[in-house]
Order: sequence, then structure tokens, then C-alpha cells
Amino acid sequence: MPTISSASLTLTTVGVNTTINVTYNAVFSVLERRLAGLGLVFREQIAVIGIDPPSSTTGTVLTSFPNTTLAVTDGAAPQTIPRNVSRTVLRVSLQEDTGLGDDDEIRCRIQIAAIGLPPAVTPNVFTDQEILGG
Repeated sequence: MPTISSASLTLTTVGVNTTINVTYNAVFSVLERRLAGLGLVFREQIAVIGIDPPSSTTGTVLTSFPNTTLAVTDGAAPQTIPRNVSRTVLRVSLQEDTGLGDDDEIRCRIQIAAIGLPPAVTPNVFTDQEILGG
């Protein structure tokens, strides 16, 4: 699977709106690039999550960015795709703590889904039945 490096989140609030800006690098190996040349699609998935307790990596999904297909091309060397995406939402939609006025801890989860791979496990195939006498 591709690797993700240099992930960063910036939140900017102006009035009732907050802009969520996520930057990172998606790095694709030669094999992944060759598979893309054969029709495999890589789709970016970014979820904005509220964090409780602070510093954890799980939480309630508050909003998501639209899924975006990354432009991975066939090639003989690794490919790095720098990403810089933003989304503006109402500040109140990022309220992840129960009390108004409390600080809200926000983190984004970045994933890249490979669409079009064959199943990880083959379908069931059974041998003929044999009877073991008693």
C-alpha cells in the first residue's frame, strides 16, 4: 500500500466558519504505479475526528472531505503526490465536547484506498467428499 508522510493539519476560524487544511505526501511504489497502469485506482479518504481523550487516535467522525481519486501514473520509479486540501465548515459542526466554550481537540485520519484489487481471499473451493469407514 502507498505510504503517507509529512501529514499536517491547520484549523483557521473566521467568524462562524472554520477552514480545515490538510497537507501530506502520498508515496507510491513502482509496483503500485504498474498496477495503476493496469487500472487500479487509488482514492484519498480524509475524516475529521474529535479526540477524547486528547492525543488519542480514535474519536467521533465530525465531517469528511469528499473522496478524491489520486492521479497515480504508470512508471519505473516511486511517485510522490503532494496533497494540500481544504474544506470550510461551520465551527459549531466541530464541537466534539459536550460543553460549549470548551476546547475541541481535532485530528484528521488520512487513508488511501486501493479500488479494483482482486479479493484478498479466493472463493471457497471444495474437494469431493470421501467417507472414512469406522
